[in-house]
Amino acid sequence: MQIGIDSFAAAISDPATGATLSPVERMHDLLERLRLRNRAGLDVFGIGEHHRAEFLDSAPVVILSAAAVDGARIGPRGEIGK
Repeated sequence: MQIGIDSFAAAISDPATGATLSPVERMHDLLERLRLRNRAGLDVFGIGEHHRAEFLDSAPVVILSAAAVDGARIGPRGEIGK
């Protein structure tokens, strides 16, 4: 069994402040979550693919490539694994 999380990289509001994060801030947050996944020992972190303005994952391979710079392994279905 594998345990993990996934994200659609939505440009959402910060739950603590209610402020909407900029796309740059949201991507920085997503990449930080990917780094935390490695430290927490989760098996996978999936990235969705959407083509609407409120989602930042229209090219998940680019996000996965950025995560791979930190040594994450990219799985056959595009998920980030150990």
